[in-house]
Amino acid sequence: MRDHRIGDIVGIVLDAPENATAVNELKERAREAGFKAGYNQCIAHVNPFFQSKFTNERSGFHGVDIEARYVAVVNAYNNLSPSAIEDIQKCLEAEDYVDRLRLLYERDEKDETAGGAKEGAGTSGTKED
Repeated sequence: MRDHRIGDIVGIVLDAPENATAVNELKERAREAGFKAGYNQCIAHVNPFFQSKFTNERSGFHGVDIEARYVAVVNAYNNLSPSAIEDIQKCLEAEDYVDRLRLLYERDEKDETAGGAKEGAGTSGTKED
């Protein structure tokens, strides 16, 4: 698979701006949910030692449904379809899919081709039915 640049294609999909944005949003919502859970757990541990009961009213998360925001962002990530995936699917539907993928994700190293072949030697780049 490395010889056919699958790793490059996977890297392009993972580095897609849509994916990076979705992952950052997911991390931020997970961090908020963790902070809220930690704050509430701390209150639960501290309250037995004091006569007055502490609440989460001073927390920035008071009255905010952090968990629902986290679930929404997880669902959005699971339904994410980066444009790079659509481009790859279009290439794979063509008879000369290898050549189209090469053109789509052409690298600067002109002597590297699929299978490690040099100067155009190697696969024909067409599907056989």
